[in-house]
Amino acid sequence: MLACENGSVETVEVLIHAGARVGMVDARGQDAARYGLATGNALIQHYLQDASQRHSWASEEESAERTSQTASPSQPLPSERNGTPRKRKAPPPPSGTSSQHTPRSPEHSSPSTERSSRIVTTKPARARPAPADTEDREAYEEIVRLRQERARFLQKIKGLEQQQEKQKQERLELEEDSLRSMEKQIKELQQQLADSEGEKEHLGKEVEVLRSRLSLLENEKENTSYDIDTLQDEEGDLLEFPGAELLLSKKTLSLSTEELLATLQGEVQSLTMQNQELLEKIQILENYEKDESDVGPAEDFVPIALYNSLKSEFDQLREQHAEAQAALQALEGSGPHGPSCELVPVEAYKQPKAEYEAQIQTLEEALQRSNTPAEPEGEGREPGQAGLPAEGSSRGGGAGDAAVEELTRMLAETQEKHEAAVAEVQLLREQIQLGILSVEEQEAAESSGSELETVRAALQKAQEALLERDQRVKDLEGRLDAQEEAASRGCSAEETRAALSVSLGEAAAEKAELLERCRQAEAEAEQLRRSVEEGAGELQRAMGHLSESQRLEEENRQLHEQLEELRGQYEEVQAQLREDQDKKEEELNALKEQLASESISRQEQEETAGALGGLLAESNKKLLELEERHSAAQREARELQQAAERYRREWVPPAEHARAKEALEGSLRELKSRAQQLEQELAAKAQEASRLQGELASTREGTVPREEHEQLRCNLQAEASALSLKLSDLERKHEKTCTEVFQVQREALFMKSEKHAAEAQLAAAEKQLQSLRAESGRIQELHGHIEDSAKLVKEKDRKITELSKEVFKLKEALNSLSELSGPEGAPQKQQNPQEVAKLQGTIKALEQQLAEMETHHRKVVSLYRSHLLCAIQGHMDEDVQRLLYQILMMQRLQEQGR
Repeated sequence: MLACENGSVETVEVLIHAGARVGMVDARGQDAARYGLATGNALIQHYLQDASQRHSWASEEESAERTSQTASPSQPLPSERNGTPRKRKAPPPPSGTSSQHTPRSPEHSSPSTERSSRIVTTKPARARPAPADTEDREAYEEIVRLRQERARFLQKIKGLEQQQEKQKQERLELEEDSLRSMEKQIKELQQQLADSEGEKEHLGKEVEVLRSRLSLLENEKENTSYDIDTLQDEEGDLLEFPGAELLLSKKTLSLSTEELLATLQGEVQSLTMQNQELLEKIQILENYEKDESDVGPAEDFVPIALYNSLKSEFDQLREQHAEAQAALQALEGSGPHGPSCELVPVEAYKQPKAEYEAQIQTLEEALQRSNTPAEPEGEGREPGQAGLPAEGSSRGGGAGDAAVEELTRMLAETQEKHEAAVAEVQLLREQIQLGILSVEEQEAAESSGSELETVRAALQKAQEALLERDQRVKDLEGRLDAQEEAASRGCSAEETRAALSVSLGEAAAEKAELLERCRQAEAEAEQLRRSVEEGAGELQRAMGHLSESQRLEEENRQLHEQLEELRGQYEEVQAQLREDQDKKEEELNALKEQLASESISRQEQEETAGALGGLLAESNKKLLELEERHSAAQREARELQQAAERYRREWVPPAEHARAKEALEGSLRELKSRAQQLEQELAAKAQEASRLQGELASTREGTVPREEHEQLRCNLQAEASALSLKLSDLERKHEKTCTEVFQVQREALFMKSEKHAAEAQLAAAEKQLQSLRAESGRIQELHGHIEDSAKLVKEKDRKITELSKEVFKLKEALNSLSELSGPEGAPQKQQNPQEVAKLQGTIKALEQQLAEMETHHRKVVSLYRSHLLCAIQGHMDEDVQRLLYQILMMQRLQEQGR
């Protein structure tokens, strides 16, 4: 509405593209189209018409979708009622009702649903000759119902997957839009700060000009006060004549009171209109902010879509924060030296403030003095004069009171404008805070992980229900095959029913047993997975302390691979079961078609019975194979569990490892000492051998018997072989000890390297923690600087409003002076026409200057409001960003100076 009223086509276009609601109305019941029609801009009217048409189309589409959604769930009610298992005595389904049991949409139909539709369409022709077979119809109805439920579950699963993909796409788009809007808001705030600085400088210049004008006006007021006193004296002299009194009263009434009342009424009306317009605009802005705050969270947060990307969002935010820090450092290096970054200190800023306040006080005193001369005029007259002059004086006093009331009203309006400006600055500060706190709001999305787990659990339950229903359909089809085989062999109806009841009981028992086995297998797999995870956690905790960490990780990986293989085998078993089910269904359909199309002879019935028996035996074999696979999987699961427990038991703590190392080193030292002892013994044996050789030589010199010689030689050979064995044993022990020492040294080196790696990781984590703390400190400091800048903006706006008050008061002073100079300067024209002409010229010049100042002030206010709208919409350029950074640096320097 503000943009339409000001005629800003670009702002209207941006707001409409951003999704602004055109149909909103203000306090007076007028919408944006009304303001656009008042300005007469054809482009704005065209944009508003297009936006209203798009809104009407969107509402029509939403209503159509709602009606379709409300109408669609009511269609499958008859099929669901027909599919209930309680209605056992229902008539056989005709050909028309079979079409109702098919799935609704052909897109989600599966081959199983098509086969079920064929079964339903072909079986009634077979069942019409025997209407007493109620259990056949019940079995068919149950098969149809189960397949319909399966199709519905498949449709639900596919719809959930599509919804999840759609929500992911919407989340990415919303993230991009939020980033763009934050950047635009920062740019617009920087631009607004630059504009406020320029407006402050301009208003300072205007105050200086007005100060000079005020001095001139005070001089002229002194001159005019003297002229007014002389005119009052002359008027008192003229009132002694009755005819002159009538003329003067009429003249003063016609010139002073009527013109003063007209001007005051016009100003009152204009000021009230301006006040109402400002109130309406402020109300519109507040409503707009409320609407945005109400609509924002519902559109920005999609909890299910944010689950899988919280980590990526956090990384992106960290990268953006790093880029922002780099940009801030670059601006710190280059900003203060530029020509456009010159700042005014606080003392130089506070000094004009005191001067402006003093000037405002002097203006108020001058206004009070200018309003007081009208009161003695009424009091100085005698009570015995005529009625018309008394009436004129009373009217003049009433006009002075009206002027005082008007001045008080204008002061109240300026105060309201000041409050409105403060509210706008508060909105800007809230926008800045919202832009900063949007990063913190994203952390709240981490609490929504439980919803994803519930969705996954629901999907898992749906899949399990589908598998159970498939197994049930398979069992029922097997029972139907057995029933048809019995019918082909000529069995009676009672035998068929008995066999079918027995087979149904067996099928139910087999189904319960298989379900129990599947549950046991799943429980064992879950228990194995938990045990493996516990083992993995223990292995990870022991990585920094044990030398066998790599081996344990490899074993953990093997355990995970084996677990994945078991899961793959389980999935293969399920796939094979589904394939067997499909094959059985196809064979059953073929047999049913053959039975329905032609009459079968006895030999063909026997052949089909044999074929069915072979299929049954094959299915039993496959079932046995599946059971063997299941048992093998269970055995593997038990082996893996035992291996995990064994590894948990074999896990050695660091203290025991150190004790074992010390024991090995002690044994190595003992072995070394033992080897030295053996070497000494060997040397002693060598000495003894040499002695024996000398003795042998001495005995050879003498006569020695042959038996003694042979005995001595055998003894010596035995001792030499024993010594060689001892020597080889010692060498073997020495090699073993060397390998053990080398292994111990290698383990020590490996533990040392692991210790160094752990220390490096700890140092990196500490560095990262320090960087994160510094980063959080910088963010807090930036947040404080932004709050300080918002306070500065608020202070500047307050000063601007004070300056605007001063401008308004100067305007009021000029108006009062012009009003006083208008009616009271007529007699002076007769005496001093040159001075009167000079005063009129100065008054016209001042009025023209005041009109120019008022137009300029309106332009500044409209520019400020347009920038405020742009900031609300999230637009900000580089100049505003630079000025915001400049203000933050100035605040930081001030704090350092303190």
